[in-house]
Amino acid sequence: MTKTAKEMNISRQGVQNIVKAVKHHGRKRGYDPDHDMTHPGPEGMALKRLSTNYDKDGEINQQWVIFEPGKEHQEQMFRDFCQGLSDEIAPQKKIKKPKGKFKSELLSAVVIGDGHLGSLAHKEDNLVEDFNIDIATKDLCAAIDYLVDQAPLAEEGMLVNVGDFIHVDGASNTTTGGTPQDTSVRHPRMLRIAGATLRYCINRMAEKFPRVTVVNAAGNHDATSALALSMFLEGLYEKDPRVTIEPTESKFFFREFGKNLIGITHGDRIPANRLTGVMTRLAAEQWGRTQWRRWWVGHIHHKQKLAMDAGCTIESFNTLAGTDAWHSASGYGGERGIELITLHKEFGEIGRLSPSLEMVRAYAE
Repeated sequence: MTKTAKEMNISRQGVQNIVKAVKHHGRKRGYDPDHDMTHPGPEGMALKRLSTNYDKDGEINQQWVIFEPGKEHQEQMFRDFCQGLSDEIAPQKKIKKPKGKFKSELLSAVVIGDGHLGSLAHKEDNLVEDFNIDIATKDLCAAIDYLVDQAPLAEEGMLVNVGDFIHVDGASNTTTGGTPQDTSVRHPRMLRIAGATLRYCINRMAEKFPRVTVVNAAGNHDATSALALSMFLEGLYEKDPRVTIEPTESKFFFREFGKNLIGITHGDRIPANRLTGVMTRLAAEQWGRTQWRRWWVGHIHHKQKLAMDAGCTIESFNTLAGTDAWHSASGYGGERGIELITLHKEFGEIGRLSPSLEMVRAYAE
């Protein structure tokens, strides 16, 4: 080592460190002749376990050498896997800004009742029709097409998902709280299809409105999945200044538009008679500046509108989703539809489209 250090013009300790590193790398690969390790593994493999049986003379009788992918190799495999996934994700193309005389005093909001993408229902149970994720996405996309075509030329379009857009919240096929559900696909596929469906909805609205705002409320079926969905959309539209994805972390969302104050929540953890108090407490300044105050909620799957005497209207929405076996057996069900609500900065709500599911399907044909 001393001679080598002089020849290489480095310190003897430097040579020792190099030799030590080489031997360490060799042992990781299964090669160390000083300890009877003479069967190195292939590139990318690391020694997992070595078992040697010696005879009475100290000679090797049998030896078991077991390898597994090394950490460096595993990391590279993971990077390659991620690269493969990202290669399959087509970047969001820039959507051409629509032309026309848009009215800055108007906001048109598409309100999606509980979507329950991934739910499974059979006609034998609900006495109406089958329902699965393919039917759900086809109906929703058709509904967006209809509403976008009929909407007025507002400066801003707002896409509001009032929660439970995804039917379950994990691989166990349960709600966030752990209640088992009937599903038509596995949870990862639900997430992919939900993301693609909302992407279609946003793109169609961006073709009609100069600005698009998206609100995904967290429901009792999809509290975590809703957050993941919003994060996916944030990344997708990160470089598009015309599309705003609002955060999903809080259970409550407030939007002030002129003299309008909109509160959005799923409605699963709070009774309607407490929502006005929540708005006055959490949006006190906005409350003082506005005249037309309303809550948009989901959860109950049918239309209900309460004009509270404290100065706030609370409204729930119908759903496009079919009725599953449990809800059908419990007597739940109602009209299926979607709504577009147009607000004026000064005069509150001035227009509303409420097509039934039958109307949406007829329009798609």
